Amino acid sequence: MATSAQAYNPTGGILYQLGNEPCLKGRGNCAVYPKSAQLPNGRLVASFEKSTVVPATGSADGQTLPVYKSDDDGTSWQPLSEVKAPAYLSKDPKYAKYTSNWTNPFLYTLPQDVGKLKRGTLLLASVVSGDDQYYKEHKAADPNWTPSNDGDRSDLAIALYSSTDQGTSWKVVNVIATGGWQGGSAGAIGRNVATANTHQQVDPVWEPYLMVYKGQLVCYYSDENDYTGFDAKTGVPTLDPDNDTATDSHGQILAHRTWDGRSARWSGPVVDVAGLTQDMGDGKTEIGGGRPGMTNVVPTTDGKWLLTYEYWGGGANTRYLLADNPLKFYRSSTTGDAVTSLPLDTGSRALATGGSPVLIRLPGGRLAYNAAGSGNVWVNKSGRGDGVWTEYQTTSRAGYSRDLQYVDGTGRIAILNNQGTSTIAFAEVDLGRSKGAYYRLVNRKTGQVIGTGSRTNDANIGNGDVPDVVLEARGSASDPDTQYWHVVTEPNGGLTLLNKSGGRAAAVWTGNATAGQRIGQWVDNNATGSWNLIKTTQGYYTLQSVKNTALYLTGASDGAPLTLQNAATDGSQEWELVP
Repeated sequence: MATSAQAYNPTGGILYQLGNEPCLKGRGNCAVYPKSAQLPNGRLVASFEKSTVVPATGSADGQTLPVYKSDDDGTSWQPLSEVKAPAYLSKDPKYAKYTSNWTNPFLYTLPQDVGKLKRGTLLLASVVSGDDQYYKEHKAADPNWTPSNDGDRSDLAIALYSSTDQGTSWKVVNVIATGGWQGGSAGAIGRNVATANTHQQVDPVWEPYLMVYKGQLVCYYSDENDYTGFDAKTGVPTLDPDNDTATDSHGQILAHRTWDGRSARWSGPVVDVAGLTQDMGDGKTEIGGGRPGMTNVVPTTDGKWLLTYEYWGGGANTRYLLADNPLKFYRSSTTGDAVTSLPLDTGSRALATGGSPVLIRLPGGRLAYNAAGSGNVWVNKSGRGDGVWTEYQTTSRAGYSRDLQYVDGTGRIAILNNQGTSTIAFAEVDLGRSKGAYYRLVNRKTGQVIGTGSRTNDANIGNGDVPDVVLEARGSASDPDTQYWHVVTEPNGGLTLLNKSGGRAAAVWTGNATAGQRIGQWVDNNATGSWNLIKTTQGYYTLQSVKNTALYLTGASDGAPLTLQNAATDGSQEWELVP
């Protein structure tokens, strides 16, 4: 019998911690927005905003995006490279004004050739800018001034970079979309405005999300340029001719552009979510009310496309749209539907809100979702647009734009999270169907196997806070995967049983290893396993409690709840592990 030999770190650690360096904005969000991707060789790469003052310039000029790597499936991370601003990677004068590689990194490994870009190329889309004039003006007036919120950068744009050496070096490819002044957005919209911003404009672009569709590269993004409307047939927005000077709406739309990998520039914008129409006075209206933002798009198993986003126009602040074509979301509602309206599994609470949703598609079609309002993850097992969502606990706290990354080498999910103190933390979570051998654990006394009553998630959620691990007749479960278990070695020793269906651990309920305690499903949240595996006779094993070695995992009779009990000799504590 082989236990899992994969590197595994369920409780995670710290990828980056802000030191004593001065920040260009409030220190609580000086390091934020982690995102990751996996390369064909298995390496994970991650990046995040690090808005510390550049020592050489005393400002944002020269700011870079850090890139980290993990070559052990997300169990540990190390610095890899720094991606410079376009002005410092290219001598082309069209990039000269983009002197800061600032925020919102999105890493993407090309799944196929797109024009001149080859399959396996690592792409990075990020928000670049000129200097933060609000910061510079305040520092010039008072060298002791310290920022507490966002500032006002010039020349915001979304740039595309590429790397063909696993993230070690980078070149700028082109500019995807352009905006204007930051104008304090998003933390101090229209308030933290530089004197140099003479018309007090708020026209940034944000939050790129890359995807290949029908041979083209698609970039979804958030756009604060001012649009008076859009064509209902084509989705093309109408830019306010006075976008650079007129009173700003402070609105934002979701849009996308496409590129064939060869043309000189990307397509024009197409609306995905228009938001509310705002009255600007004198008969003028603009779209973008409610500030929809932070697009994520995945295909569903029933042939549709699911878009999640945040929304601040009243009602649910985290929403979704379904469409038959990922380039024609504009044909749907301008404000979408609440994620809280999606169908749920028994016991699961409504999908998290709070903004900054992240949505990914897992191999086989399952969908996984989280948002800022909860540390939990919701999984749509069927992957359908109308599929049921099940809630799972994780070891990573709630956080802004918390990243989910499927790891091909393990089948688990790597989570990157800003902890609210400019600390980027990482963790792993098993959501079922992870890589490695699974076993049925057959009880010697009864011939029955360890199951969960076909429940897949944490017992406090899916079973009314009652432990749910029991003996069952082999093959009796409506969800056959619930009768199979990984036997995983933890970093600090000991073994954990992880269920195939939902990746939950067979854990001692309450955590107190005393005689009679029941066993229930729970997120694996300990670097030390619950069990020691001890061989007995004829291929059987006992599972001894790590916390109290006088106690053993026990199945007393047919259909009985599993418990911890003192040593017995009737076979109720002996288990055969059958692949």
